[in-house]
Amino acid sequence: MSNAKPPSPITWAASEWWEGNNGNWSSFDLRVGSPEQVVRVLPSTAGSATWIVTSGGCDPPSLDCSNARGGLFDQTRSSTWEDLGPFTLALEQNLGYNESGAFGLDTISLGLSNATGGPTLTSQIIAGIETERWYLGVFGLQQQPMNLTDFSKPQQSFLSTLRAHNLIPSLSWSYTAGAHYQSKGSFGSLTLGGSDISRYKPTNVSFNLAPDVGRDLVVGIKSITSTYANGSRSSLLRSPTLAFIDSTVPYLYLPEDVCKTFEAELGLVYNQKNNFYFVDDALHQTLSTLKPQFNFSLANDESSESTVDIILPYASFDLVAKPPLVPNATSYFPLRRGADNQITLGRAFLQEAYLITDYDHKNFTIAQAVFNDSAKPNIVPIPWNATTVRHDDQGISRQAIIGISTGSAVFVLLMVVLISILTLRWRTRRGLTPSNNATINDKQVDEVRPFSYIIPQEIGHQSIPELHDIAHHIELLNGQAPSGSGNIMIELPDGKDRSNHELSIPATPHGSGSSLNVENEPPNIRVVQTSGTTNLPSDPASYRNTLEHGRANHRSNERTTRTSHAHLSTDINKALPHVPIAKIHTEGLRPLSRFHPVIQKPPIVQQKTERRPTARQQNSVHPSPQTSPVTTYATIFDVEEYKDSAVVTETQYRSF
Repeated sequence: MSNAKPPSPITWAASEWWEGNNGNWSSFDLRVGSPEQVVRVLPSTAGSATWIVTSGGCDPPSLDCSNARGGLFDQTRSSTWEDLGPFTLALEQNLGYNESGAFGLDTISLGLSNATGGPTLTSQIIAGIETERWYLGVFGLQQQPMNLTDFSKPQQSFLSTLRAHNLIPSLSWSYTAGAHYQSKGSFGSLTLGGSDISRYKPTNVSFNLAPDVGRDLVVGIKSITSTYANGSRSSLLRSPTLAFIDSTVPYLYLPEDVCKTFEAELGLVYNQKNNFYFVDDALHQTLSTLKPQFNFSLANDESSESTVDIILPYASFDLVAKPPLVPNATSYFPLRRGADNQITLGRAFLQEAYLITDYDHKNFTIAQAVFNDSAKPNIVPIPWNATTVRHDDQGISRQAIIGISTGSAVFVLLMVVLISILTLRWRTRRGLTPSNNATINDKQVDEVRPFSYIIPQEIGHQSIPELHDIAHHIELLNGQAPSGSGNIMIELPDGKDRSNHELSIPATPHGSGSSLNVENEPPNIRVVQTSGTTNLPSDPASYRNTLEHGRANHRSNERTTRTSHAHLSTDINKALPHVPIAKIHTEGLRPLSRFHPVIQKPPIVQQKTERRPTARQQNSVHPSPQTSPVTTYATIFDVEEYKDSAVVTETQYRSF
């Protein structure tokens, strides 16, 4: 176990500026690019990226505009800027914001300088903005990565990168927006990986992060009540509702009926054109005298009993809108009418609330902020191995169980299909097992012997072992190509009874009776050479007629041969007699070195009935109808053994 000291939380000091065109907000310093350019931003509890106002945000350029917008960033001056192109900001779209920015990667450092600031991270996602709807830049606190051009390469957020480099103790942060209306002003507080316990009242109420990562800081508003200096109280919320906490926007979006209750209670007038509740001087004076306070009672959801109260004074709602948001500086009440998917507690709410978010354990805490000028910061880390774990994260979820069950069922089905295929193949191979009269000795098959070419003589059918249809193969080879070259293959005719098969072809061209017998060559391999002219028909019908005619001639020649040699009697267990070497007609033959034996078991072919060739077979046996001289060889594989020299030599072959 490692004894390394865990990293400490990072406290990011506020810039000590109060700025914004929709209120006085406490900003934070950033250094961006190479060389560094200093800008000021506001924290966003909903975003992951950093938005920075670029040079185009002030047109025409002016120092006043640059200061009002928190400083400008010029990408062209940064040597480390990596442009990614324009994309939508993809934040607050449910509230009607659809602006875009120029995205890129660059170096970001926290704080005003190295002496007072935090760490520096390279290749951080930045969006350059020019729109006035987002008057100041924002710094995303979310841990979710962003996908721009490639979903397989998401861009990590600043917080996640800090955690990945072990620069903070946990994937967490704490934030309060600060309060300009306090007597001396209380700047905002932001801590990464911990919290400042001097800035909030302790509470034992915890909230679960919602599953929607885009709207995860969801609370249930159980009640909203107003309390006045004279002690009177009023309820402003008829029924509980869910709300999203989001510091990116300054407003509170509440249901329309709640807004109308506020109107009646406080005398507010809704400006539908600008979607504002403007406050004139008379109303401002009245509300300042009444000093109403608004108590928001929050729970984990609409039905939970445990609640925490966040009290906001009227001063937290007493904001000023400035140009270019409005033509002239005007007081307003930061309340807006919202639909069901827009209910939001914005930055104005976080002036009086302290928010602690722990992504490691998927929970957060909302507490009442404390303003104590004499209190010193008390930073405590949020450890990654804290024991506060959501109950619904323990064990296997229902979705995981469904996934495992589905995967198991698919696996079993695939196994059944695989076993069925293997069984079918095994049965097919059993059907091709040779008979007892067609046994091949593996030891004999493995013995390599060279080819020999024999010109046969008429030695009688008794000296030729009986070849059954399932125990031999015959291949007709073109004399100009080696075995297996894809030439025409002719299948021996099938018969109901087992009979002897012998090709009745001339021994040599021009009636020559010469023959050759190579010593020590097994007698069960006979190669018959023929020479002549071959003209194969190109159409299937003519081909079948030619084949049938050849088979008829073969059967006639076979009967004639058996009759003429009936008087011969040769013991089948003896080796073939030695035949003197005679002159071979070698015209058209290639050198023997071109024919190499292949050590393979010849496949055993089942006895089958005559069948019509398929379209593919017809194409394979229809060469050009042009007549050309062809020299062919027929190799017969015998499987019966001779008693004296029983050797089966394998040669190249093609199965039928």
